[in-house]
Amino acid sequence: MRSFRLFVWFLMFLWAVPMLPGCATTSSMPASQAEFRLFVDVTPKDARIFVDDELTGSALHTAERPLSLQAGTRRILIVRDGYHPFRTTLEYIQPGEVYTLKTHLIASEF
Repeated sequence: MRSFRLFVWFLMFLWAVPMLPGCATTSSMPASQAEFRLFVDVTPKDARIFVDDELTGSALHTAERPLSLQAGTRRILIVRDGYHPFRTTLEYIQPGEVYTLKTHLIASEF
């Protein structure tokens, strides 16, 4: 009888483990397929690009070489000293899509 109870507990354990937080993935898609590409063409070319509040680099080469970002909703901020910042949100971006963001920063008067 004891071995039967152990067997039942073992089955319950196997059933419950995938339900624990962090034990199951939300997508079976490889990371490279869960991304989208974003070309950024900005004037001035030395502006800095932030995605979701993290610096991803400058705009010097992103017009030719895209940023690879996780699909979903992304907040974009482009800044340069002496210019007004540019902010936008890309919403509902699907994996594998390619976008181009083209903007001109406006010089500040201060």
